[in-house]
Amino acid sequence: MAKLILIVGATGLQGGSVFKALYATGKYKNRALTRNPNSDVAKNLLKKYPGIELAKADADDTASLRQAFRGADIVFGMTQANMMAKEQDPTCDEEYEHGKAIIDSAISEGANSLVFSTLNSMNTNSGGKYPGVKHFESKCKAEQYLLSKSD
Repeated sequence: MAKLILIVGATGLQGGSVFKALYATGKYKNRALTRNPNSDVAKNLLKKYPGIELAKADADDTASLRQAFRGADIVFGMTQANMMAKEQDPTCDEEYEHGKAIIDSAISEGANSLVFSTLNSMNTNSGGKYPGVKHFESKCKAEQYLLSKSD
């Protein structure tokens, strides 16, 4: 029986590319996560890729993530920077919180594997020259959180 893989952000550029590549292999049962299953992009996925599932969830709603992740063998997780939230509140680290919610949901729902898209710390890589590239730092911090959960 094919393993069920859930792709976070399947209606976006990065998640969509991952979704299309995995679907093309024919090796997986695919579940595409979207905040809006009624969007044109989500509807087009259903038309273009027979046999897929759409799951509605939002990284701000852990219960919806857990429901969407239920039964998934593999999760592809990613986050997207919300520049408006950062402009309104510079202390906001929404991207890290979303990453943490994805990680916790995948673990709590028993996913066997989690592939999580991250970036290296720009602060560390530049020797402190570029400390303020927040989405790099948030993704790196989420990766460190995931590693802290590993056996």
